[in-house]
Amino acid sequence: MNDDVWIGACLRVRQGRRQMLIWLQTQGYSLALPLNTPIATTHAMANHHDLQTCIRNTERMKHSPVALNFEESGGGLPVIIMHGLFGSLANWRGVARNLADTYRVINLDLRNHGRSPWADDLSYEAMAADVLALMDRLGLERAKLLGHSLGGKLAMVLADQAPERFTQLVVVDIAPKAYPAWHQDVFAGLRAVDLDHLASREQARSQMGQFIFDPEVRAFLAANLSHHTQSGQGAWRWRFNLDVLQQSYLETSQMPDLQGFFCGPALFVRGAGSAYIEPDDRSIIIRDFPGGCIHTLKKAKHWPHVEDPQGFMNAIRHFFIDGCKGINKTS
Repeated sequence: MNDDVWIGACLRVRQGRRQMLIWLQTQGYSLALPLNTPIATTHAMANHHDLQTCIRNTERMKHSPVALNFEESGGGLPVIIMHGLFGSLANWRGVARNLADTYRVINLDLRNHGRSPWADDLSYEAMAADVLALMDRLGLERAKLLGHSLGGKLAMVLADQAPERFTQLVVVDIAPKAYPAWHQDVFAGLRAVDLDHLASREQARSQMGQFIFDPEVRAFLAANLSHHTQSGQGAWRWRFNLDVLQQSYLETSQMPDLQGFFCGPALFVRGAGSAYIEPDDRSIIIRDFPGGCIHTLKKAKHWPHVEDPQGFMNAIRHFFIDGCKGINKTS
């Protein structure tokens, strides 16, 4: 089956979901409630134009959204940026500033990261509910979506669960698949930091060194330390919720099942020096995102926006203008 046939089939499935909603409404169901809860037909959810909207509302009943911390800049079509595991919006301020001359940029902290609230649930469904609630709060009907690593997986889940809310998808150095537990050394290094007696970030980098050998990774993690004054004494704390991140790690390393409902343009940016997106992953990317394309940055590894900022921004801007056709124009 070629890509055009698959996209056509995908669109027919989406149309079928709309028809299913109409039928359910005629049977007197409100899909903002459990599906076995009948109500008068005249009170069915007339404002819900798409079955996925109703499903999203039932998901919110199961997952209480937290109010995400975010920074907003620029104007125009909205772009939402989501960082990766152990990160924060601070890692993406440069990209946000670059895009703000053309777009309305929403750069956010995921739950349990940065300045966003902590919660015990770090499932993709819960994180998706947070982002959709933020969009509703800001009055964003639709947006372009950009996510890196953990944020890239979340971007895929969001686009699949609520395809009507997103016009374009950018996934940075992650594929729609499960990954091995590659970060056990990172968690060991973080646990090795003696927060109660820590004098500086430099000391933290040194303490992590027995488990984390890459100095760039140690510096990235140490940037997530914040200093608080408690009872007249200095105290260092992680900005991320280390306990929940570690407890949820096996779950976040997996990939929720996708239905292939997002038929819009989807750009997957990979670093040539990274093992996160492999050549064989193209088949699963196109399977789940039939409008997808892959762009490789030869100078980059897992942080393309840092390791090749010019190449990264060039690809993003061309994609936002012309979709995957624009990627052929990049240098």
